[in-house]
Amino acid sequence: MIIRYTTLLNALILCCTSVQLQARQVPSLEELLQQQTTTAPSRVEVSTSARYTQNAGQSAQVTYIVTDEEIRRFSLRSMEDILSFFPGLYISSDSSYGYLTARGIGRPGDYNARLLFLVDGTRINDNLYDAGMIGSNFYIAPELIERVEYSPGSGSALYGNNAFLGVVNIITKRGNKMQGGQMALTANDLRQRELSISYGVRHESGHEGWLSLSHNQRDNISFPDIDTPPLLLEQTSLNQDTNHKLAASYRYRRLQLQLAGVSRTRQEPMLLAEDPSRSDLLRTKNENYFISLQHGHTLNEQTELYTHLSTNGFHLTTFTPFVFPTGEIRQYHFDVTGKWTNLDLRLSYTPASRHHLLFGIDGQHDHHQSYDFNIDGVIPVIGVSSDNSRAGLYLQHDWQLTEHHKLTSGFRYDHTKQNVRELSPKLGWVWQITNQQSFRLSYGTAFRAPNEYELQTNLFFELEEPDSELISTLEANWQAQLNNGWSVGTTVYQSRLRNLITAFSMQDALTPFFNDRSVAAVGIETTASKNWQQGARLQLSASVQRARYDNDSSTLTNSPDQLFKASFSQPLWRDDLHLNWRMFAASSRNSPLHTWPGYARHDLLLSWQAQSQLSVVFGLKNLFDKTYIDALYLRPRA
Repeated sequence: MIIRYTTLLNALILCCTSVQLQARQVPSLEELLQQQTTTAPSRVEVSTSARYTQNAGQSAQVTYIVTDEEIRRFSLRSMEDILSFFPGLYISSDSSYGYLTARGIGRPGDYNARLLFLVDGTRINDNLYDAGMIGSNFYIAPELIERVEYSPGSGSALYGNNAFLGVVNIITKRGNKMQGGQMALTANDLRQRELSISYGVRHESGHEGWLSLSHNQRDNISFPDIDTPPLLLEQTSLNQDTNHKLAASYRYRRLQLQLAGVSRTRQEPMLLAEDPSRSDLLRTKNENYFISLQHGHTLNEQTELYTHLSTNGFHLTTFTPFVFPTGEIRQYHFDVTGKWTNLDLRLSYTPASRHHLLFGIDGQHDHHQSYDFNIDGVIPVIGVSSDNSRAGLYLQHDWQLTEHHKLTSGFRYDHTKQNVRELSPKLGWVWQITNQQSFRLSYGTAFRAPNEYELQTNLFFELEEPDSELISTLEANWQAQLNNGWSVGTTVYQSRLRNLITAFSMQDALTPFFNDRSVAAVGIETTASKNWQQGARLQLSASVQRARYDNDSSTLTNSPDQLFKASFSQPLWRDDLHLNWRMFAASSRNSPLHTWPGYARHDLLLSWQAQSQLSVVFGLKNLFDKTYIDALYLRPRA
């Protein structure tokens, strides 16, 4: 889409306000132990890369973090915004969905199925497209997020399917952070409005929880096409997106019950391909939910048992208008429904101080997977109903060889009802050179099995089922805490991809899939950060990534080769008032139709923590009113 924010005259209409309705805050142990943004990156506790909590410096794989403080100060209002902070990730949008490219890999028509998304460890990729929704229809409102962890690279040795290019884990806040009533209001000059209301409690006995309701509305959405026809411009007021969300969490000691649901309605005017002089509304309705129960139990001093059970649901309906041969306007109805349950049993065993074993079994049972594609709900085109199940067995061993050397090894075996058999090994080495400097080397493989939509579409066209995508990644990382206060890090990686599933470029409503050529991907990611005693903080990241086909060295589409990201937060004349600047720059990138030029975008915001119960963020996004092209289409839209 062409992104163009209005000029500086509109500076008064981008704001985010968070008001805590209850003035009394109950101090808690969690508050006293709460990690601050000044914590050295190697000492921050993470759980995504190893599937259990440890210091980031002890993990064989790198984990990047975005904190709740960064979410607030930089007014990050969606998962798209949050993910764009991480090194090596590029987000594009067609105004309806956000598309994620990681380390130079992003396919047209892909719904982020090559990254695994978790909410407090609960798998939320659906069982039809394996999609990870990252737009305004994401389950969790930003006010509920404690931090987001991103572990890039091959993660199937622990997580199985979809942990192809990395794992993203969204960690929600505890009850002590949500104590009392809270309200968040957001508005901007793009006619986007958001209201979130939550209430949290924490009792001395250990019971804690929160409940949140939110509403997001976008009106007069800009059209994504480069040259939008005048007929559509006249109907901009009909281009709308509405989301309603419910989320809740309850904890008692090591027991957690969590649920979340989102309902979305999207309508967009479109020209009719059969008669471009006429238009009608493309409408989409989407409902997602999950309920999870997890519990940790200490069996003895060396052994802990972890149980995680979740059930999920997904329903998508689209109504696409077209001109029938007789001349009247009719609609394609595409109705998709999925229901599934996940179970994870994990045993953590520490037989000696130098050894840690993690053994687990997890599985997913797809109770329901159905596609119904028809005309006006009367004329059938496709009607498919199926189910599936998959199970995985994994083992990981962390061995502290010496005081300065640690070895991580493991593997996972996955088996599905659809005859997928995959073995995913991993091997990692951590060398703690000094207390301030470390080096790590890791190798791992990952896979992505064809999802239900890809399988059933090829079945409809009487084509062969695509094979599972496979990737092997070797990466090296160096991190250091310098004496002058800088924290720096560099990651170099090389990946080999086979059987990359890609959609054919066709004008039909259904598009079959095929296994593309082998791909070689190499890259380097560098990060640097510094905290000053006065409260200022600077973060920098630069990524150079190249993904090329083996046979002709041509570039994969939909990803820039270079990314540069910077953020700076500076207290002004008082500690609770910060000036925040962010810059995002991307090099040119190819699409199936064009080569789009590179661009740089700047955001400038003022954040004020008036008191513990009130914060205000005000500013400009896209400060210099930069126009750039953000949508990457598989084929031209009518």
